[in-house]
Amino acid sequence: MLWTDQDVQRGIKPETVGAPRELCLADGYPDNRYVFSSENADDIVEKLLYGKKLYLSPLVWNLRPGGFSAYHDREKSALYLYEGKVHLPDSHHRQQAIIKATRIWREAPKEYPAFSGDKQFKVELYFLSREDEGNYFFDKNQRPTPTSKSKAYDLTTDDALSILAKQVISFSSALKGNVNRVTDRLSAGNSQVVTLSTLREMMNTFVSADELDPDELIGVAKVAAEFYDLLAEVRPELGTVSLVERRQVRRGLIVDAGVMMHGYAALMKLYNLDLAEQGTKKARSRWRERLLRIASTTEFRMGRWKGDFFDKRNPLWLKAGVEKPSKDGKSLTVINTGATRAECGRILRQLLTLDRASNDLTFLVGG
Repeated sequence: MLWTDQDVQRGIKPETVGAPRELCLADGYPDNRYVFSSENADDIVEKLLYGKKLYLSPLVWNLRPGGFSAYHDREKSALYLYEGKVHLPDSHHRQQAIIKATRIWREAPKEYPAFSGDKQFKVELYFLSREDEGNYFFDKNQRPTPTSKSKAYDLTTDDALSILAKQVISFSSALKGNVNRVTDRLSAGNSQVVTLSTLREMMNTFVSADELDPDELIGVAKVAAEFYDLLAEVRPELGTVSLVERRQVRRGLIVDAGVMMHGYAALMKLYNLDLAEQGTKKARSRWRERLLRIASTTEFRMGRWKGDFFDKRNPLWLKAGVEKPSKDGKSLTVINTGATRAECGRILRQLLTLDRASNDLTFLVGG
């Protein structure tokens, strides 16, 4: 009777292919293809079975309008479900834990005197569309306490920046299928270039939510997508690459690092201004030429060092605080903070607005 729809729940891990979208709670905990914490659920099971103090919010059930048949007996305050599924917009871990605890108790009731099969739990019943299940999940899990931001932003239809970010994906050939919309980090087994939560924050740099007119959203998304694709033409690492290639890029470059994405958003904002002032054709041509300065074939010089601008060994990043030596001193760690994001934006803006003949780049690190 009880089901979860992973497209409007925490979701399936991005590297997983072919996993069922809907799961029946009768089948027990989902396997490791899904975003589910067995540890958290088992903690609830233990507290239930041994009578430990546990504060459970009401369980949440949803009957999608048009997807079920039922009879409501008002006198008995009872609802009889004849056909259809009860979906869970929330409380998946709680309900899996209750089912598991009950099954364990039934096998050996004398061993768990603090628990009873007659124990009752409060249920909140909703009649929401599939889309509104996603909005419910966003309201309950994202606004009060952060869960995986990328998944929550993927589900909501109420957050303007999230909607904009998803529109950008739909218009960009380099981002389609290349954005992790489930979790907030890119694991070693994930070849995608960016998370949805990072892309959303990029949009906040590109255009403030307060300035975002819903009627202009499509046009703004097309501009952002166009600029990102221009970047990807010059730096193919920002497009779709194989897992082997992605790992190689991450080892040696910061071109696809999360902190650098915020730098690109600062350029995107300048590109948008140039479109308004110079017209599409002129602005696009000018930026294609500018972006060649960060191409892998363009040699960047910093003191005695020369090489790819985005090479992790470029001393610019260490001097600017974007990188710091690891504890063992054998490698460099990329720092992703508000300050380093702003620094990446400043460096990129200044580099790409330099006179072509200028070789003096020391000012980039305050020299």
